[in-house]
Amino acid sequence: MLKDEKKALITGANGQLGQEIIKEFKKKFVVIPTDTYNLDITNKKEVETFFTKEKPDVIVHCAAWTNVDAAAEDPEGAMKVNGEGTKNLCEAAKKIGAKVIYISTNEVFDGKKGSSYIESDETGSTTPYGRSKLAGEKYCQEILGESCIVTRTSWLYSPGSGVNFPNKIIKKAWEQGFLKVVDDEISTPTYAPDLARAIKKLTEKNPTGIFHLVNEGQASRYNWAKLVLKLTHLENIYIEPIKLKDFERPSKPPEHCVLKNDRAAKLGIKLRDWKDACTEYVERSSLSSYNRKITYRVGVKRRRKRSYLNRKAQYARVPK
Repeated sequence: MLKDEKKALITGANGQLGQEIIKEFKKKFVVIPTDTYNLDITNKKEVETFFTKEKPDVIVHCAAWTNVDAAAEDPEGAMKVNGEGTKNLCEAAKKIGAKVIYISTNEVFDGKKGSSYIESDETGSTTPYGRSKLAGEKYCQEILGESCIVTRTSWLYSPGSGVNFPNKIIKKAWEQGFLKVVDDEISTPTYAPDLARAIKKLTEKNPTGIFHLVNEGQASRYNWAKLVLKLTHLENIYIEPIKLKDFERPSKPPEHCVLKNDRAAKLGIKLRDWKDACTEYVERSSLSSYNRKITYRVGVKRRRKRSYLNRKAQYARVPK
């Protein structure tokens, strides 16, 4: 490492965003990737020791308990990771003079505003996951002040993960041949490579405070699922719109929780439309490889059903 090279430590390096952050930051930083295998953020002493040894200049804090349903079932566990873990990280960062970029969520809001949220809107989460991430935001700002950037985003997905909404839609289509998707949960799908590039640009401008970084536009889960099926040429899959109240799950997400990129846009940082990003995602991922398999399977099911109905009709016509 050259003497004047800066170091960027990435927590949650194996996650959807972490992988993309590494790709972007390694262009200008010496990257130090961390995940549960080499750093437990809930262990205060371990974090202090690690940071003192590595001395990063900037820390992009992607590590989090992101399973919202599991957070609803274990709020204390979520708070330990997202709240207390972030506190440990910020205190250690302060001791070495590092700047922290904290990745947060749209679920710090209750979704009752009726329009898009800007950065200065009052928070008020209704979910254990959202409350734990909001606690992390407050720790970051209280401990680090101007050495902290809070970046809120929503509905993250990336090519490097098989566990995201588009992949789940395709998997369900494969297993069932039809789908039921909520049409009253509304936000913005955000493509991890776009978000990573925006975060890097934000770091270069060296601002402070809270920023909303999401792709442009908004959609319901139903809209998003419809687009995924269209892009993968699977329009033959029947998809039924349902309501959040009819979808049983431990966590009850806010209904209309759209973030507006206000502050970053004024700095010239904007993300493209969510539909364009989703199109690139499908092209880069292996989703389209499901086409023939699912089309074949659904076609077989339909042919079998027609054959059964034809035989049934034929038997009905045979005189007794």
